[in-house]
Amino acid sequence: MNVAGVLLAAGGSTRFGQPKQLLEWNGVPMVAHVADGALEAGLSPVVAVLGHAAQEVQKALAGRPVRIATNWRWEEGLSTSIQAGLSVLPPETDAAVFLQCDQPLVTPDLLRRLVARFEETGAPIVCPAVQGQCTPPALFARSLFRELAGLTGDQGGRVLLLRYLDQVETVEVEDPDLLADLDTPEEYERLRKRYTPPSAAAVLASIHYLIVDMDGVLWRGDQPMPGLADFFATLRALGVRFVLATNNASKRPEEYREKLARFGVEVPLEAILTSAQATAEYLASFVPPGTPIYAIGGTGVRYALEEKGFVLTERDARYVVVGWDPDLHWQKMARAALLIQRGAGFIGTNPDITYPTPEGVVPGNGSNLAVLELTTGVKPVVIGKPEPGLFQAAIARMGATPEATAVLGDRLDTDILGGRRAGLRTILVLSGITSPEALARSPVRPDLVCASIRELAHLWVREVDRVDGDRQDLQDLQDLHDL
Repeated sequence: MNVAGVLLAAGGSTRFGQPKQLLEWNGVPMVAHVADGALEAGLSPVVAVLGHAAQEVQKALAGRPVRIATNWRWEEGLSTSIQAGLSVLPPETDAAVFLQCDQPLVTPDLLRRLVARFEETGAPIVCPAVQGQCTPPALFARSLFRELAGLTGDQGGRVLLLRYLDQVETVEVEDPDLLADLDTPEEYERLRKRYTPPSAAAVLASIHYLIVDMDGVLWRGDQPMPGLADFFATLRALGVRFVLATNNASKRPEEYREKLARFGVEVPLEAILTSAQATAEYLASFVPPGTPIYAIGGTGVRYALEEKGFVLTERDARYVVVGWDPDLHWQKMARAALLIQRGAGFIGTNPDITYPTPEGVVPGNGSNLAVLELTTGVKPVVIGKPEPGLFQAAIARMGATPEATAVLGDRLDTDILGGRRAGLRTILVLSGITSPEALARSPVRPDLVCASIRELAHLWVREVDRVDGDRQDLQDLQDLHDL
């Protein structure tokens, strides 16, 4: 399903001494905070309808992948903003969530729940409810777009909600503050005091399972990150179970285990998960062994598929699996395109557009997927980060729960974005792809930022030791980190 987000941010307000859209919330303008939540929830595209103070509000959204729709008639009422937002949605949009820019406590998780209910039921309207009372933000199916566009004056979606009341699906919300809007300066101050981002101690205390990216986190090229062995010793002392999960599908898990062993770290094979393995597990969940598959990719892709009993072939394949392939050539892409056009399922191991090398950045697997999609008109099912497949496979492998699991990575666009979409805690290290400058510009916000795994391990031991100071093993680790 293609579900868009329409952020209604055109109205004017004189109660705050400045446009309500520009009020500060968690260090960013309100309109940017709400847009970030929509992006994190996976709504696509996200459209911001601007009117009052449009130029200033648009500057507040700079650097975010948000489409701007300017409503020059915003003073004529809410209906004109709804019409402006609908006018720029792509034709393949199945539904749209209409958000208000003054509901800062609406979470990405709630938006995902609205979308999930729509996908489950096909209801024309889905909205959150407190004790049975519906409230924004509301999701409207495409079948109602024409009626939404026909609203006039200050009529909003509530007109349709009353018209189709017997068909409305709701998502119950226990805390009414999560849906509160900022009508007065007093309400703004009350909600600001209540909304406090979790401390480092709270984040770390909640983590019992960890999904760890490798390149840029545990090593860079052929060099281990400083403190690598101490980091794993810390996880084991704290009882934190882990899976090392990578989007790189070209290598077998044994190769990663051998690399870690050379760095002085022993991990069991089941603690390593590649996007190729997750792809093979995904296929095996609904396709029987012996199914013919055409595979593009290195030894990691072929190994993972054959381990699940699939037959690799270049003819009459039922599925095409595409992973990063250092030996890729035109004939492989041509064969894949022809098979997809003849009806073969199209699956990508990971969506990384680029791949870092010592000489510089080169095309990654996402670039290959884009070429095939443009050629065939077929969108691939993607398993790797930031899509949910790899995270779900890692959680299942650990026997974990999302609320007790965190993602540790160096990329905002895959590790952190994917973790947040999956409802997991997120920890960013600045030892790999992401620079402090890129983090400052990004709408994707991790729960915790550390310079490296060495700093993370030191912080983790210090915070746990503060709560449970009589553990000698933690004191030994603290002494080691202090060296």
